[in-house]
Amino acid sequence: MKTLGIKEKLQDIDFSLESISLGDFDAIGEYTAKKNRSQNSDLYRSVGCFFRPNYERGILIYALITKFKITSFLEVGFGRGYSTFCAAKAMTDLGLNGKIMTIDPNFNEEFLNNLTNVFPSEWFEKIKFMRGKSEDALEKINEKFDMVYIDGDHTYDAVKKDWELTKDKYNKFLLFDDYHMESKEKSPGVQCATLIDEIEDETKELIIMDRRIFVDDRGYTDSQIDYGQVLLRNKDFNVEDYILTW
Repeated sequence: MKTLGIKEKLQDIDFSLESISLGDFDAIGEYTAKKNRSQNSDLYRSVGCFFRPNYERGILIYALITKFKITSFLEVGFGRGYSTFCAAKAMTDLGLNGKIMTIDPNFNEEFLNNLTNVFPSEWFEKIKFMRGKSEDALEKINEKFDMVYIDGDHTYDAVKKDWELTKDKYNKFLLFDDYHMESKEKSPGVQCATLIDEIEDETKELIIMDRRIFVDDRGYTDSQIDYGQVLLRNKDFNVEDYILTW
């Protein structure tokens, strides 16, 4: 499996970071992704309470949608919605008449209602929220999507089921969240990695990310990051049609 950094991947698809404002993704993350450290941790004492956990995933999704004209996006695992709203922003910015379908068993209606006072109504108009377990919802979906994003239950069996139910549902890309390398033996992301490693697909790319674009107050070097996301491309989709060659 090919491995590359998030900046390298963006360069590979000819997407310039100068074309976006990092503040926009910071603002989305403020309401949907920001996390706080334990008061007992050393980093809490030395650098602060809050941190931005892998906001780069939103930039990658935004880049793929805008670069490859993705108009349909299926997400397994809404969480607090960071990826969903980055996708909605991308489609809106590009003027795409797109649709986003996101599946989760635990949508918080009060939380979503509060977000309607924060994010543009145009974003919500593109989103269909499906409450339920992914295996139940996916079995009822017969259509295909330009892009599928798997970020649900991270146990091996759950990821395997999500993969089996989506592997024939993407026209362009499928993205797996949380690929942790062996150095994080106790992380549930290792179970994701185990399943992903079993997939035989020559297009697989491990994209190393997590505070590689946003400031990393831990001071980690690129070589210390043992986490990323894995991107698969439909073999019938030619990315070169969308990339200029000078």
